[in-house]
Amino acid sequence: MEQQEQRTSVRLVVVDPDLDAQCDRVEEHLLAPLAESARGAGGHALFADGLVVFRRVRETLAEAVARGPKVWTPNGRWEHEGLRIVELPTDDTDLLYALLRELSGLLVAPPDLPDPSGVVSAVRATVLTPEKTAVGLVGALARVLSLVDLTPDADTATLFAAIEAADGDEDVRLTYGQDEAWQRLAHRLTMLLTESAPLHRFLY
Repeated sequence: MEQQEQRTSVRLVVVDPDLDAQCDRVEEHLLAPLAESARGAGGHALFADGLVVFRRVRETLAEAVARGPKVWTPNGRWEHEGLRIVELPTDDTDLLYALLRELSGLLVAPPDLPDPSGVVSAVRATVLTPEKTAVGLVGALARVLSLVDLTPDADTATLFAAIEAADGDEDVRLTYGQDEAWQRLAHRLTMLLTESAPLHRFLY
């Protein structure tokens, strides 16, 4: 039997220091402790798989940055750092969304929830306490997903077409109209990064 071809989705992503900082926070303070605590409690495949997938997504983003092309302002003086086309397996993003839903549920679960495997108590003893930290960390994961799986609009379509036309062979210098699309996209990304209620990312 032939192995089923892995489904992928081609996305426009801005892989800049802000996204890197969010990824560092999620991996170091949320996913790595989750994978370790769940292993000690008898295991929870979603947490362990989530860490593996998250690291794979980060590697793909880094490869896209290294591959190029670089994108420049119309005057050619300033680079729109990390604006790239990235191809990610949909199974990977689906798993991370499932993990986000699981963690969001744990945040609102009653403290007397049955926990025969001990996973919930192990998780609560690590990253899900205190509550403020838990909301912030799960919100950081939501932000990362929103940034790597940005809902397409006219601006992303404009920038995607400009980068795709270069076919990776040469840098891209945006026209003034394309640069206006970038400015609107940059504002949208800033809202995603700074929104005080990060789990509302689905509104974007």
